[in-house]
Amino acid sequence: MGLYLSACNSSQHSPEAAAITVTDVRGNKVALQKPAEKIVCLFDPMVDAIYMLQMQHKLVGIPAETYTDPQLFVPYSLIDERVKHKSLATPGTNETANLESILALRPDLVIAQHMSAGSIQSLQAMGIAVYLASSEKYEQVLKELEDVGLLTGASNRAGELIAYTKQQFDTMQSAASALAEKKKAYFSWANGRIFATTGRNSMMNDCLEFAGVTNVCTAPVDQPNINAETLISWNPDMIVMWNDPADLFYAKNELAGISAIKNKAIYNLMPMFFYNPHTLKSLTAAVRIQGWATGQDTAASLEAVKKMIITYYGTSTGNQLITLL
Repeated sequence: MGLYLSACNSSQHSPEAAAITVTDVRGNKVALQKPAEKIVCLFDPMVDAIYMLQMQHKLVGIPAETYTDPQLFVPYSLIDERVKHKSLATPGTNETANLESILALRPDLVIAQHMSAGSIQSLQAMGIAVYLASSEKYEQVLKELEDVGLLTGASNRAGELIAYTKQQFDTMQSAASALAEKKKAYFSWANGRIFATTGRNSMMNDCLEFAGVTNVCTAPVDQPNINAETLISWNPDMIVMWNDPADLFYAKNELAGISAIKNKAIYNLMPMFFYNPHTLKSLTAAVRIQGWATGQDTAASLEAVKKMIITYYGTSTGNQLITLL
């Protein structure tokens, strides 16, 4: 362990001496003397970002959910043999980290969403840099992609992805601003939670706004829970679901009078991997919602999404992924 401590200490430096320094979501300075070569990433959106940056070869550890959640395992196993054969280590989940397992992998960078101050200090004491991410809002997603680009030596690629995303969203925002009237949309999260929606302080709300629709929920929180009476009073023109069947709404007789249900204007963002609002794929989610709201041909909307996936992951990986759409 003493040899490991010496080796690790050479990779992390004080912010003043480091060649690479970024500030994470908690305000912690993260410093590296050179781009990370071995990365443990325990936060799904950041794993996704690393694949978009084409730095997946640096991953030595990923969240356990990558193997247990089909929505993650299927696409990643298609583009990474290590995931397919479950040979990449899983030293934790999106919520927890196993320090002993992380240390055994000898990373020079750990990326996570949740980690206690004590765990961070323990890793830092071993010379391992720790970067915490949240991916909660559009600007945060862009900032974290830029940071991870710096930490992995993929700044140019990160810059290209950010510029592309901003340009696409600017175009959508201009189109949304020109609308004389916007449809009212209700969003519901997955796993049968049709009364769990998205408030105004959320990434999905950003998607709805970019798509040119109005979120019927005005609560200033991320994921509020409502009841049938509230949904009826909102009377949305369309409903966007997160990977659940529309029958969950159609089966409830008390909701039959809602415009979206009467007009069968219920739409589904699936497979979930391609529309994760906590990644740059908030763009693809917004594109599909915009298409549904404006009556765009489904094939045309899906084709636009496929082109974006190829841009985000590169030609080879992107073309593999879109076989799932």
